[in-house]
Amino acid sequence: MTDSPNPSIQAFLVCDSVIEDSLTKKKSLIGIFTHLQAATFPFQHHQLGLYFCLTDAEGTYHLEIDLVYVNTDQLVCRASLPDFAIHDRLQIADFGINIPALLFPAPGRYEFRLRMNSRVIAQKDFHVIQLPAPPAA
Repeated sequence: MTDSPNPSIQAFLVCDSVIEDSLTKKKSLIGIFTHLQAATFPFQHHQLGLYFCLTDAEGTYHLEIDLVYVNTDQLVCRASLPDFAIHDRLQIADFGINIPALLFPAPGRYEFRLRMNSRVIAQKDFHVIQLPAPPAA
């Protein structure tokens, strides 16, 4: 597995949900965002979707996705997908993943890190912002 070439990432997006059409396999990304807002922390978000598209891959790959709280370099969660094979470097492969119930410990910058065969091949950051407290009545 380790001698497979590093794929070229064509897209890496964070959204609320990824929906895949069962017939065409086309993916719809719902609610693409660059930041989330929360009133209190820790903050639980019901679901996040990740979409990524790659090419220039050939061989068998093990894929892991880490979510890191960049402010403290804390690993928030890790997801692992079953190994998959790509047989043609010209093939374009796209993936849509929904991750349920993520817990964000504090406001700040977060980053998804896409690792294939233990190598980071893409990173996508976003911010979780604390909403100001409502004024007292």
